[in-house]
This record gives sequence, C-alpha cells and structure tokens, in this order.
Amino acid sequence: MDRGLNSALKNLAQKFGIDLIYLFGSQAEKGKSYIEGERVTLEEFSDLDIAISFKKPPEHLIHVYGELFMEISEIFDPFHIDLVFIHEMNPLFQYEIIKGIRIYEEDESVAEDFEEMVMKKAADLAFKKRMMDRDIMEAIEDGYFEFEYKPAP
Repeated sequence: MDRGLNSALKNLAQKFGIDLIYLFGSQAEKGKSYIEGERVTLEEFSDLDIAISFKKPPEHLIHVYGELFMEISEIFDPFHIDLVFIHEMNPLFQYEIIKGIRIYEEDESVAEDFEEMVMKKAADLAFKKRMMDRDIMEAIEDGYFEFEYKPAP
C-alpha cells in the first residue's frame, strides 16, 4: 500500500474512531490499485463504494458524515465516492460489503469476528426469507390468496 495513503487512512481512522474500512462494488479493485500507488482509469458514471465501521458509532452521525466524506474524498481523489456506515446497513447489505476488499483494520481478530458475525446473520436472514417465500407459495397453492393475471396489452 502506498505509504502516504496508508498513513492517511490510519490517521483518518484514529481521528474518527474507525475500526474497519472496506471498498466494495464495481470499482473496489480500482480503489485498491489506487491506494497501492498504481495508475487507474476511472469510469465516468461509476463511484467508489466505501464502507466504514466505527468502534462506537458517533451520536451526531450527520455531522461526522460530512466531515468524514470530505476527508475520505481527498484521500481517494480523483474518485467520486459513495460512503456508507456499516452499522446502519441490514445484514444482507453488510454481507455484500465484507465480500469486498478490507483496506483498513485496527485489529485483525476484531475484523474476523465481525465478518463471521455478519455471515451468520446474513445466512440466518436468507434462511428465514426462503422459509417465508415457501410459506407464501404454499398459501397461494392452497387457495388462501387469489389473484388474477392479466398480460399487458
């Protein structure tokens, strides 16, 4: 990782009480290449998705979001960024985040525990959704729901 960007990420994390930073989405690999000091070609209508996890979520998120967005935008300039806070996302979205690239962790064992917890919650939620879908299909098949299908003209 580029020493300057690595230092900037570490300073940002210390300033805001961040314990994890992920890149995810379609531009994650380019973001990783950028922080490793490589030249990247940006896609005009794509942004770099960045997810932040706090040790303790701040009370005034809107104020923190604005300041954090400005500072992380400077680190990842020339990318357009989209910033999310992991603790505000549902488990399935959190799972998509951790499938991305972790670019900062304060403590690797904490990061691994967090990722394991997210995977368990996402698996549980996916299982519950499949069960609910099955129950709904059974109810439709048993005639508890009626609907009329009309193809579009």
